[in-house]
Amino acid sequence: MLKNREITTRGVVIARAQSGEGSVRVFIYTDELGLVGAFAKSGREERSKLRPHLQIGTHGTYTLVKGRHEWRIVGVVDTENILFILADRPHARQAAARVMSVVRQLIHGEEVNRELFHALGGFFAVLPDCSPKEARISERLAMVRILASLGYVPTLSDIPHLSDFSFEREVLLHLAPFEARMTKAINDALLASGLS
Repeated sequence: MLKNREITTRGVVIARAQSGEGSVRVFIYTDELGLVGAFAKSGREERSKLRPHLQIGTHGTYTLVKGRHEWRIVGVVDTENILFILADRPHARQAAARVMSVVRQLIHGEEVNRELFHALGGFFAVLPDCSPKEARISERLAMVRILASLGYVPTLSDIPHLSDFSFEREVLLHLAPFEARMTKAINDALLASGLS
């Protein structure tokens, strides 16, 4: 997959920052590399073709080239932005923002974690169709799976569906009675990580 220091991978933008005049540095959680900080020259300018694809919450397929000191974004296809999709659903939008924030704070550097990537992707896929209650439970489920993939949550054999990737409605309904247990596991893990 890596030839001439170029890679094409699925990813989601979880943070961004200005970088020089008109440029932007985005932090993309990718399937192939883990978290990548990548530079997009002129990425904030109106004329930039990359600009709409570099917003927080955008997921799609990114082509990155490794320069001497950093990754550069050279192409993006098949994107959609979960925060834009959820613009009229504040409960789900806030849930997505909270999960991305935790990922950004806990991950430092490139390290592949496919369990985390699939938990994030599955969560984004289900959110647009969730009721407020389902959004809350799916957020808890995503957080527990992400924290478990990072080693912050011990095996919770008393809670079903934590080790698979499903966010189907039946799974969320089945997990409703375990919401308090998941919340406690999340709070304990965030406390252990230093985020709470």
